[in-house]
Amino acid sequence: MPFTDVFLHGLIRDEFGRKMSKSKGNVIDPLEWMDTFGADALRFTLARGASPGGDLAIGEDAVRASRNFTTKLFNATRYALLNGATKPSEAPLPAPAELTDADRWILGRLEEVRAEVDSAFDSYEFSRACEALYHFAWDEFCDWYVELAKTQLAEGLSHTTAVLAAALDTLLRLLHPVIPFITEALWQALTREESLVVADWPRPSGITLIPLLRSASAICKSW
Repeated sequence: MPFTDVFLHGLIRDEFGRKMSKSKGNVIDPLEWMDTFGADALRFTLARGASPGGDLAIGEDAVRASRNFTTKLFNATRYALLNGATKPSEAPLPAPAELTDADRWILGRLEEVRAEVDSAFDSYEFSRACEALYHFAWDEFCDWYVELAKTQLAEGLSHTTAVLAAALDTLLRLLHPVIPFITEALWQALTREESLVVADWPRPSGITLIPLLRSASAICKSW
């Protein structure tokens, strides 16, 4: 056997859960979807729907949502670069005492997501990994921390760009297996390194999210 592990996914069905059939006219041509939405969007959609023991029901809305997600990543990285973000090795994170509550919150959540993604990939739960990355990247990093970063930068907290860069560096590495092309381009723009595909996988950061920050973030997001 050339492989030590083989992953088998379920049957790919249309968005209504029906088996694809030429007579029903619901057959999906993946090449057409790649031309329309991009290979990364299709790949992420399939990985996000690949739950162990279950079939995949996908439609254009799901792939369109994945394309919008990649656009969100592009915009967040562009914002960071426009504000001076660079490779973490050139602008390391400041001492913990210099970080704001928002900084500690996003870095703590990132470490939790990294651990969950590691666990999910180790057990071939690609859907769980994708869900964790999607909701962290969109709901917490882009919708909350990037907006808070704008306020911090306006107040002269220049270390904010280092936090943006560190978070994006780790996030893009974690997303690379399921969104390889866009993360490669964004990571190279951020770090100016040769290639993400040969970069190290993120390791534990040692940053923990204290309960007070978790509660405060939940209250803020409920407003």
